[in-house]
Amino acid sequence: MDSINRRGFLKRTAGATLGLTATGLLLPFHTKCQAVSSVLELVGKNYLDERIIENIRKIKQENPTLKIGETHCHTTYTDGQYPTADLMQRASMLGLDFLIITDHWIPAHDGEWGWPLAHSLASIADSAKQYKEWNHPELEPIKVYPAMELSTHQGHLIMVFPEVYSKPGNRRDLVKQFSPLDNSMISMEVAAGLAKHLGGISIIAHPNINRSYPFGVSTDFAKQYLVGLVDAIEDVSTGHGYQKNYSKELGL
Repeated sequence: MDSINRRGFLKRTAGATLGLTATGLLLPFHTKCQAVSSVLELVGKNYLDERIIENIRKIKQENPTLKIGETHCHTTYTDGQYPTADLMQRASMLGLDFLIITDHWIPAHDGEWGWPLAHSLASIADSAKQYKEWNHPELEPIKVYPAMELSTHQGHLIMVFPEVYSKPGNRRDLVKQFSPLDNSMISMEVAAGLAKHLGGISIIAHPNINRSYPFGVSTDFAKQYLVGLVDAIEDVSTGHGYQKNYSKELGL
């Protein structure tokens, strides 16, 4: 969840620790590096976890009614590194109140497939299953909102739906609404309208970040066409290394 900070911490400590620790290990160089790398991973993770837990605790003390959650993360159903169960357990351990898992939906375009809608729906079903079968008595089960990150003509848009769509019967409504769109991209304006139609909200993901394909919509486009349609925009993204004030700029 805090990958940029985590990498930064490991980078700052690796140079000194690798040299000091490796000199005391009677192991081949390759094995030394592997061993030290594992130690650094563990130390870095524990260091950051303690900071995150403490910061969340302080924020909640100062704002007792505030709910804190992760609004953009992926699982192994698309391009994430960890399965749904691991993300949910970690989110609960850190003290978050909710989790929004945004596995990708990339409709067919230019004759190529990305990730069909089925991947996002499978992710939603899995998070509901993990919540129902929660098996960590030392932790509170974490609330997960059904969501997906849709690739549109202008860039990525996160669509978050009411909890009711986690139920099997209601997930069919998502299939009915979105399956016809699995073979062609739509505009971000249309996507935001569809999310709203289902009682959901939409969040512009990583704005102003360019790729060779539509990725982060420009704030100029958002000002002209999306204000009044979308509900939020990402001001902070550790995964993409920025912290801005886009929401104030767009009046969101």
